[in-house]
Amino acid sequence: MSLIQSYEQQYSSVTADITHNIGKIAISHGAEKQSYVKQADKLFDEAHELLEQMDLEVKELESKERQKYQTRVKSFKAELIKLQADLKRAKLGIDANRDELLGEDTHDSEDQRTRLLDNTETLERSGRRLDHGYRIAVETEQIGSQIMDDLHHQRQTITRSRARLQEMDSALGKSSRVLSGMMQRVIQNRVMLLGVGLIVLVAIILFIYFMVRAHS
Repeated sequence: MSLIQSYEQQYSSVTADITHNIGKIAISHGAEKQSYVKQADKLFDEAHELLEQMDLEVKELESKERQKYQTRVKSFKAELIKLQADLKRAKLGIDANRDELLGEDTHDSEDQRTRLLDNTETLERSGRRLDHGYRIAVETEQIGSQIMDDLHHQRQTITRSRARLQEMDSALGKSSRVLSGMMQRVIQNRVMLLGVGLIVLVAIILFIYFMVRAHS
């Protein structure tokens, strides 16, 4: 199953839930009705997000497949607009019946309620978007703070490592100088031993020479 087909299945499930909630709104009252309204609003947001995802996926398809799925997405959007109109009528249903029982002119009041509901829904959507944006901003700030802390720790680690390398370099320099001094002393000692050996050898040769000459 492709990703866009998965989105279509999810969309069908969401619209079925929307239809179910609209039916409940029309026959519910008070807090129960408001609960179904909130559920329907959330489902509409989810449906809009799925349509946006489908739009993005359709743009990635080849031309032949793209045209087919574009038509289907358009039909989904038209269906969602119809469901939104059904939701508005379901919200207004009980209030309109009450106005008819009171003998009042409902046409103007329905228009006012429709505009009020539209404004309320717009405010609710804007509020949800603001909440979502605020959460993203907070998460981004937390991530940025964590990155800054990590960079600070890494900088301290690099500084300490550099200091250790400098200490090691200084210690190696001292060790090199000590070894050079020791090598010089070893060479001097060997030269001295060689000189002493030569002197002893010469003395032995002279001693033997004079002994032989004295016996002659």
